[in-house]
Amino acid sequence: MIVDVGTGNGIWAWEMANEFPSCQVVGIDRRKPSEQISRCSNLSYIEASIFEPWPLADNSVHFIFQRNMGQDIPKEKWRFILTEMHRVLRSGGEIELLEPDLWHHNPGPVQQAFDKFFQDLCIEMSINFTFTESLQQDIQEVGFQNVQQHSLDIPIGEWPQDPELKQFGFMNKEIRKSFLKNRKPFYTSKWGFTSDKFDIVLQELMDEYDEYHGFSRFNCWTAKKVM
Repeated sequence: MIVDVGTGNGIWAWEMANEFPSCQVVGIDRRKPSEQISRCSNLSYIEASIFEPWPLADNSVHFIFQRNMGQDIPKEKWRFILTEMHRVLRSGGEIELLEPDLWHHNPGPVQQAFDKFFQDLCIEMSINFTFTESLQQDIQEVGFQNVQQHSLDIPIGEWPQDPELKQFGFMNKEIRKSFLKNRKPFYTSKWGFTSDKFDIVLQELMDEYDEYHGFSRFNCWTAKKVM
């Protein structure tokens, strides 16, 4: 069995079900995906909170995947989630966690202001803003073995000389720009900005990425249950 934790729109679970038709794939989230292109006979979804005991039997899962959940998991819940992963995995089963740093690297002054604001929000919501720096130790302390961490830095902007990195940087910058545009009402209300003022700040931020060579860091942890 393969389990997708915090499955969201269910696309990763759906892709795994298609790639491994002989394996049962389960997506867990508070809500089932509202729409999907097609359903596979080996794919199912469970409506459940990952902050409560998972409705899965002990030693029943071969592989667990989790992605982009760090900004939604309170710091006091990480140990519980990792313990549940360890409980439901079979001996020899593995986990793979993909999480970006919640802050930006090589930030200019505008990005620093955005990051400080987000850090304060994390404190209010009991989110560990720097959880990626301690997650490897947490995984080990729960009992997982063969814990490995890999990091990948993706530029924001077209400042790299390498053509491929330049393309990645362009896409990363556009994603960041779209995200902030969608959050415009939130920021203008919190900071007391007019709509025009926010647009100016957003453009300054986009220019900073190229000037300061900003980048995002994505982290991947893999580990195995051995017992």
